[in-house]
Amino acid sequence: MSAPSSAPLLVLRGAARTYGRGPLAVPALKPTDLVVDAGEYVAVMGPSGSGKSTLLHVLGLLDRPTAGEYLFEGRAVAALPDRDLAALRNRAIGFVFQRFHLLRDETAERNVALPLLYAGVRRPERRRRALGALEAVGLAGRAGHRPGELSGGEQQRVALARALVKRPRVLLADEPTGNLDSAAGARVLELVEAAVAAGAAVVLITHDPRVAARAPRRLGLVDGCLGPAAGPWPAVPAGPGAR
Repeated sequence: MSAPSSAPLLVLRGAARTYGRGPLAVPALKPTDLVVDAGEYVAVMGPSGSGKSTLLHVLGLLDRPTAGEYLFEGRAVAALPDRDLAALRNRAIGFVFQRFHLLRDETAERNVALPLLYAGVRRPERRRRALGALEAVGLAGRAGHRPGELSGGEQQRVALARALVKRPRVLLADEPTGNLDSAAGARVLELVEAAVAAGAAVVLITHDPRVAARAPRRLGLVDGCLGPAAGPWPAVPAGPGAR
């Protein structure tokens, strides 16, 4: 059952993630409280090794907290079996991974269409939506190319198209502009902001203060501890997702 529309979309309550046990235990994410509403755009900054990827993996249901609670759409997800978590993840969450995670032997079109295949969308509709998503990221002419035939920036845009093609409730992006020039990066951020304007919640990881400045809400993550991010912030115009 879905949560009421007034309920927060994502809620962490003292959620933590520790890897290993005993003297070898590593607290990658310390007890964290976080609430993200639908249509909210949050940028998270922090140094390498601060726990940013762990936070995204927990929010994206790729990893479970070892302490605390996580509510997704008002539901506690800790007790859900892996199969139900996978179904929820595929239905509601779009990922843009820093390393892309594209299938090397498949074309850009088929990589983008893959989440729709898992969702049971029929082939003609999968193709229509995949080509539309590639056009939106400026890669309509590269639909038949495999990842090895694309530049790093083009692969990043294919990954974004794949994340957006299923119109997710939550978009989680790890350095989505890191491999792009300024013009392509600005286009990617416009697409992210369009997803926010359409009602998606976005949590974006970035090292670039200019990218973070476009998010209405900015957080910092240091040594596994999440809190408000310190400025100063460049005067970059916020996109349509600003509130």
